[in-house]
Amino acid sequence: MLVDKMGNSQLTNDGASILKMSQDRDPIARMITEVAKSQEETAFDGTTSTIIILGELLDKGDELVEMGVHPNAVTKGYRRALEIAIESARENAQESFTPYEAAMKVARTAITGKSAEDYIELLADICAKAAEMAEPNNIKLIGRPGNPLDTELIEGVVILKQNIYATDETEFEGRILLIDEEMAPPIANISLADPEKIKQVQQVQDDFMRNRLAAIDELGVSAVLCQKGMDSRARQHFRRKGILAVRNIRKSDMGRIAKATNGEIATDLADIREEELGHGLCQIRGKDGPNPYIQVIGEDKGVASIVLPAPTEQSAAEFQRVMDDAIGVAYITVKSPKIVPGAGSIQARMAAAIRESEPMESSREELAKQAFGEALLVIPQTLAESASHMDVLDTLFALRKDPSLGVDPPNNRVTDMTWVLEPLTLVESCLNTSTENAISLLRTDAIQKARPIQETFADDML
Repeated sequence: MLVDKMGNSQLTNDGASILKMSQDRDPIARMITEVAKSQEETAFDGTTSTIIILGELLDKGDELVEMGVHPNAVTKGYRRALEIAIESARENAQESFTPYEAAMKVARTAITGKSAEDYIELLADICAKAAEMAEPNNIKLIGRPGNPLDTELIEGVVILKQNIYATDETEFEGRILLIDEEMAPPIANISLADPEKIKQVQQVQDDFMRNRLAAIDELGVSAVLCQKGMDSRARQHFRRKGILAVRNIRKSDMGRIAKATNGEIATDLADIREEELGHGLCQIRGKDGPNPYIQVIGEDKGVASIVLPAPTEQSAAEFQRVMDDAIGVAYITVKSPKIVPGAGSIQARMAAAIRESEPMESSREELAKQAFGEALLVIPQTLAESASHMDVLDTLFALRKDPSLGVDPPNNRVTDMTWVLEPLTLVESCLNTSTENAISLLRTDAIQKARPIQETFADDML
């Protein structure tokens, strides 16, 4: 359970979330946190594996340095081992699945062990389909109270808003105006006592709104989606004209709608061209239920939304984090459907390839290369430690005998785990990120910390 300074709590076993919440002032800890963020942005998952391997590489490297091996020799050995490991991963990669099948398998792996695992088949299917439809940034996750079995993948953008006026109409198709401007007259920041002056100001405001609304009428739009507010005159005008109007829409949703409808977000109603308007269908859905919403479907199919019900607010937040990772790995798999065995198997195979590789000319570099291979086994070791009755030494011995096997923590055994699969891109990113940062830290001679500001100006404060 993570608790921030404001007392907000978060219950999670997601490595990225744990590191984001950490407030460590140690420069090495902060650098490792940045490594996790980089891995999350690049491959959407694998932050825990990256940090664990990075820590083990640092530990093994430090032991070698203490033995008298120069950091440059460690660097050369690590880089050679990295080449062998990646080559081995590519040799063990499978390409026999369709993009959807591969995406579903890796999504299932990403969800395994998380709070959403009870609904793994449904959620993995939705992640794979969503990854084929759109990029992760264009997939909106919406948590709400309910049964997770009711999770729904919806084409387009879902806005958790309602029309500003009650209507029996449920579909508004045609031109869509996206506006990032307050639908209200400018506020006069002056104090007036003269009734005539007040009347003049009101007349200016009325004229302003009349001109703006007339300009919208000339555009022939069927829907107005506004990022900011709308005053009563605008609401009444849209009601009379039968134009769907939604206000206070999130900026991120406006961007997705603009992409879906091939429109642009206008910032000034006085200067709008027809080619800037979006085109699509706005549907009011769920009017009979407790949570009605608006679905915007445009000409661009590369936008989607996932409505994700969950029993509690905390579980909804955790489900969204799980789905975010799963969608990410599914997406990179759809783009490059090469997958490798998980459950520690691919690390065991890479470690075996390093052990069996041709020795390097330098004995010290060879020591570093072999240390790299041993460090990779920290992944199956950690999986064994997470089980209730697994011996770590027996696990590593079994994997050395047969690297094609994997760790099955729920059943406390080492067995064939080829049904657990990960994207090759994820494994490569994890290795590259952890290795490069481990090398950078091992070559650090000393850390120079600036003095606290109180000490710096202590003499001047006397």
